Amino acid sequence: MKPLIHFCFWFFYFPLIVFSSLFFYWHPKIRERLKFEKKNKFEWLAHSFSEVHERADVCFEFSSEGEYQQVAPIIEDALLMGKKIELVFFSPSVEKTILKLASEFPTQIRYFRYSLLRFFPFIQRRCFSHWITSNKLILVRYDLFPEFLLWSMREGNHLSFVWVTFKKERSLGRGPSFWKKLFLQNAQRIIYAGVPDEQLGKSLGLSGEVFDFRIEQIRRRILKKKDKFFSHFTLYDEFKNLVQSSKRSLIFGNAWPSDLFLLSKIPKDVLVVIVPHNLSQEILSQFRSGLQKLERDFSEVHDLTETISHSSTILMNKKGILCELYADFEYSYVGGGFEGSIHSVLEPLIAGSKRISCGPAHHRSTEYDIVNSAGVISEVNTPEQFLQWINETEMPPDHDTIQAPMQNYSKLREFVFPC
Repeated sequence: MKPLIHFCFWFFYFPLIVFSSLFFYWHPKIRERLKFEKKNKFEWLAHSFSEVHERADVCFEFSSEGEYQQVAPIIEDALLMGKKIELVFFSPSVEKTILKLASEFPTQIRYFRYSLLRFFPFIQRRCFSHWITSNKLILVRYDLFPEFLLWSMREGNHLSFVWVTFKKERSLGRGPSFWKKLFLQNAQRIIYAGVPDEQLGKSLGLSGEVFDFRIEQIRRRILKKKDKFFSHFTLYDEFKNLVQSSKRSLIFGNAWPSDLFLLSKIPKDVLVVIVPHNLSQEILSQFRSGLQKLERDFSEVHDLTETISHSSTILMNKKGILCELYADFEYSYVGGGFEGSIHSVLEPLIAGSKRISCGPAHHRSTEYDIVNSAGVISEVNTPEQFLQWINETEMPPDHDTIQAPMQNYSKLREFVFPC
């Protein structure tokens, strides 16, 4: 198998990449990607540890911000223990986060924008296999590039997978692809996103553990919520007093304008706090017009707001505080269920919301399975169902189901990477 993969890599994959980068150079997305990858050449912390004759203890590879957050607590712990780490990322969406972290730990971190179009096997800054110094690689979910598989096949190298899911395959009624199975078969350690994923893995002869490291990341964020509000939401105390003085309140987290119709039957004495997923002027304008059509009295909170208005609806035009706000609401609705997919339902669960609801598009969410196992989430499709959800007799969540995963973090962290 290894000789065949080598042959395909050098005589098909590599020529195709070179051809694409040269022939389609005129395309804006190709040029943008080339410009992104070229930054590795000029940034000192993007150079390999080998240039200073050092080796990393572990390398993490992830694509987006969401995938980085999945391993963020492990990275944080490793840095605090003095470990040297390598961070390989594919998407520009997580670049700002990585650069900030590297600036805080410049002697312990090296990062690498994965070279897809600028790949060249004999230049260190254009080839992952020559850049990496660690013999431990932790892949987060999706980037199944041939180079990673070939690296894992070298003697002495150890590959681990975090957040493995077969949810898409299950929803389509099919098994994982040959390529995905080949990667997993070459992994020494696997962390599954949920129990159904673990069961499918066992049917393929793959062992592993079940855990979502976002649970720990959210828990740490909630513990620091006072610091976040102090720096990002100075009117928080006034806001909290309004929430506590209301007979009933609920939060629309990561909301889209497509979620607003659910409020059409909600009484005006229910305080509704809406935190949009997207704060563009176009989206905010749609929220404003949508609330006006629903005849809900609303006020908007932004960075220049001087006092919290006592209206039945608050449109929160502020970034980065949603996770912390969930802790003040027993009822949390998570948006995205009438778009492509729901957003994080773990955040309100870990923050302490006793009832959570979302729209129907949750088939891609591994977090939904975890929250559903705790018995605190409901799918709502109509304003009538949403009103019924609000009026249901409150039931306490299954605290054992919620607490057990939170307590398993240290054990599972050691399983992935002993710090």
